[in-house]
Amino acid sequence: MGYSGHGAQISTLIGNVLADIAMDRKDTNPLDGMAWNAVPMHTGKPWFLPIVGAYYRMKDMLP
Repeated sequence: MGYSGHGAQISTLIGNVLADIAMDRKDTNPLDGMAWNAVPMHTGKPWFLPIVGAYYRMKDMLP
């Protein structure tokens, strides 16, 4: 997960949550117990990444 453009606002909260997890304080984690469902149709090996990488390599070689 990333901050999705909200880094300054949420980074202190996430820092506190990570510190609580590191200290084994599970009762303060607001994300504890939430189900993280998979994105539909995004399972298995990402077969398209080598194609995307080749495209951008080619694009980098062109002036």
